[in-house]
Formats: sequence, structure tokens, C-alpha cells
Amino acid sequence: MRNIDMWTLLGLTMLGVRLVQGWVYWGGASRRLIYSVGKLDPSSSAYMGHKMNTAIPGAIFGTGDALSALLHHPTLLYGAIIIFTLVELLVGLGLVFGFMTRFFGLISVGLAISLMLMFGWLGSTCVDEWTMASNSFAMGLGIMIAGGGSWWSLDHWVAKKFPRLARHAWFPWIFSGPLPVVVVTRFAKLFGIFAIVFAVGFYSYLRGAVYSPLVARTNPKNHHIALSKPVLSSSGNLSLVAYVDAGPDTQGAYVIQASIVDASGHVVETWGGKVLSELAKTELSNEYSYSLFKPTKYGFVGALGARATISLPHQGLLTLAPGNYRAIFLGIDGKQWKTQVVVGMQ
Repeated sequence: MRNIDMWTLLGLTMLGVRLVQGWVYWGGASRRLIYSVGKLDPSSSAYMGHKMNTAIPGAIFGTGDALSALLHHPTLLYGAIIIFTLVELLVGLGLVFGFMTRFFGLISVGLAISLMLMFGWLGSTCVDEWTMASNSFAMGLGIMIAGGGSWWSLDHWVAKKFPRLARHAWFPWIFSGPLPVVVVTRFAKLFGIFAIVFAVGFYSYLRGAVYSPLVARTNPKNHHIALSKPVLSSSGNLSLVAYVDAGPDTQGAYVIQASIVDASGHVVETWGGKVLSELAKTELSNEYSYSLFKPTKYGFVGALGARATISLPHQGLLTLAPGNYRAIFLGIDGKQWKTQVVVGMQ
């Protein structure tokens, strides 16, 4: 079989994959730019900053720290979202129309890696973000091998229209066209290994299992509030940092009661739902502007990724003896989140 026939066949074989992959990225970018402009509006509840905030608890390999840094600098965050959106748009258009197909196939692989690092752990009912990232990674590698082919491909038109350009050695590596068979054979084998290692490796890392039941590294189903840096005065004033570091992004963690328990298990102070629902903004000091702790009718709620310093004033005359205590938050479903706190000598 002649080389040109082989590359025509490969392009036709991957045509559906290329068009679908391109449409996925075009769809993501166009929703933000055209159909759901609130996703690019920092004042909107649909702003992408909220989605990135919810990714922090389970983001991996330092991605969570990078996201946190961006969230502390709104201008940089907005710029990053715009750049990411434009890259998605260009990748989508490039793949749909078969223009610079191999180059944009490579960029799509990079987008899949970014998706996995940021959102691969999410999915409270199924492993949907991991699935999308794994499939996009493998599809991008396949597109890099096959190129755009000769049907519905601007690369083919460019090669025919500008034959001198197409004769350059770099042209098929960026656009489409025949490559040395031995090189492609090696790449195909290597890419196959990359794809399975990427999918299974992250599946194991994020979900904790390959041949056994799933045990998620960061639980996407059940909320957890990490309590840290507690400060308790002898008069009963409590201050601590609360961080919703696990759970679904579709709803928040509801707290309906907070209490202080002494070493004997006796409750020495309680803040009920009504008190919690009336906390001032200064008493719910949020670190981020997107995922927040905020009052509700029966207490307060923290969205996934929310981190705040919560200050609870004493409810009456109280003198706590020096010693060890526990601060306990009670969730609406009966779940408790606890931390140890010490009252020192005055």
C-alpha cells in the first residue's frame, strides 16, 4: 500500500474521533464566550472561578496550591480563565476543520492532563471527570498519529494549494501527512502505553483501587469539614478555621450547631442554629471570594472548597478552667466534625 493511501485511511478512521474531540473543546469554549457569558463574568454565580475553587480540595501534584494562589489574585485568575478558554476554542476549531491537526492534537493532550490534575477527583455519582480526561488524553494521542487525512481537512487543502510549503520536513509534524512508518510505529506503541498508564494510574491514585472497591483519595460523595487553628478563651469565645475539604460540588455542608465539650464529655457551651444563622460577615471571614461559608435559615453552610475563619462569641457568663476541650460542629445529617482545643492559664 502506498504511503498516501495509508495516511488517507488513517485520517478517515480517526475522522469521527477528531470531530467529536474538536466539538467537545469548541463546546466548552463557546458556552463561555457565546451562550453562557456568566461563566466569564466575575460577578456572576456561574463564573468559572467558583468551579476552580471547588477543585482545590482534591486537585493533585500542587495544582491545588496553584489554584489557591490564582484565587487570591482575581486579575490573574480572570486572565488564566480567558487564556484557557481561547486555547480550548482554537483546539476545537483546529480539530473540527482539520487545521494544524497534529499540533492541536498535542495541545488537546495538554488540556486533558490539566483537566485530570484539577478536576479528575470530582464526580459524586460516577467517575465522570476522570473518564473525560482519560478519553480526551487517548483521543488526542490518536489524532497526533493519524493527522487530519484528506477528507474534511484544511491540512490537505493547504498541502495541495502550497506544495512547496508541504515539502518542508516540519510540515507533517504540525499539520498532517505521511510520516516515516517506523517512527509512527514506535509512537503508536509508546502512546498506547502512555494512555493506559495515564488512565489506570490516575484511577488508582484518585479512587484508591484497580482490582478492589473504590476508596476515593478525596471523597466526592460525603462532605467533610476540617477544623484547625482553634482558639478558645476562658469566657467561651471560640475562633477556628473551617475548610470544606471533601464532598460533592452540587451542594454545601450544612452546620446547624456548634458546641464546646470538656474532657469529661460535658457540653459547656452551645451555639444553636438560630445563633449561627445570625453570624455577621466579620464572624464568617472567608478566604476565597467564590466558595463561601454563609448563613442559612438553620445555621450556616460551606460550599466545597470554602475556607473561613469562624468566630463564635460566648453566649453568657462563663469561666472555663484551663485544660483540654473539643470543638464540635454538627451537620444537618447528624455528622460531626471535631478538633481539640486548649484553654491555657490566664
